[in-house]
Formats: sequence, structure tokens, C-alpha cells
Amino acid sequence: MKDLDAQVARLAAVDPGEVPDAELALLVTDVRRLVDATDACWVRLLAEFDRRELWNLDGARSAAAWLRRECRLVHPTTTSALTVARALRSLPVTAEAFRTGTISFDHVRAIAPALEAARGELARSADPIFARAALWMNRRQMGNVVRTWIRLAESESPRPPGGSEPPGS
Repeated sequence: MKDLDAQVARLAAVDPGEVPDAELALLVTDVRRLVDATDACWVRLLAEFDRRELWNLDGARSAAAWLRRECRLVHPTTTSALTVARALRSLPVTAEAFRTGTISFDHVRAIAPALEAARGELARSADPIFARAALWMNRRQMGNVVRTWIRLAESESPRPPGGSEPPGS
């Protein structure tokens, strides 16, 4: 970890005003990918911390409460982080894209609602599609795709045996 700290310190010491234009443009995208990959590392650690319920060891009521206290995060941030951490357990292709920094936390947050309700298995089969789409969409576009996918998944869900057709069918 000391090596990582040293590398971060060197990066933090860069004076953007002294960096040539082409190098600065490259640095902006490279550091963004690094931030995304670092976020992914933190979320993976959080997922395991949550799975083991380590937050319970010192009397916290929940993982979110522990994060608010120990990491000084606000409630919406803790909820989003835990939602993403839990979703990534079921989305291995998305998790790998996030781990490598090719998609962002916001992309995964947009994909996570696909796992809600009884859509877990269907969402797992769509995981490669979501991960690939996130490579060229922004968070808002990805959210729109997932919401559309959810509407289609819900409209295509099989009717229970003995169920009747809706009026007008």
C-alpha cells in the first residue's frame, strides 16, 4: 500500500499548468479510468465487508450506518455504494468491466435496478449486454436502456398457470 500511496502522491504533485496539451488530454482520460478502477476496488472490498457483516462487530445497526460513521458518507452515498456492491455479486461481466475501469460506478448504479424484483436470473443473462452497452453510453443513456429493458422484461413475464388473458386480447 505504501507504493500506492507514493504513486498517488506523485500524481497529486503534477501541476496541470505545466503539462503539454496532448499529454494533459491523455492524463485527463487516464486518471478518470484510474478513479473508476479505484472506485471498483473500494466497492469490491465493501461487498465482502457487507457479506461478512463486519459492520456488526462494533454494534453498528447496518452497513450503511457503519459507512456513514466510519467513512463520513451521507445516506444517499452509502445506499448507492451498497446497492452497487450487492449488484456486482450477480453481474460478473459488469463487475469485470468496472474492475478494469472501463465503466464507471454510475454505469453500474444504472444497471443495478435490473436485478430488483424477480428479474435476477434474467438480468444475469443480460449482464454481458449491459456491460457492453455501458462502454459507449453515459450514465443517463444506460439508465434509459435499463428502464426500457425492465419494462420489456415485465411485459414478457409468463402468466401464471390458469391465468386469464387481459380484456381485449
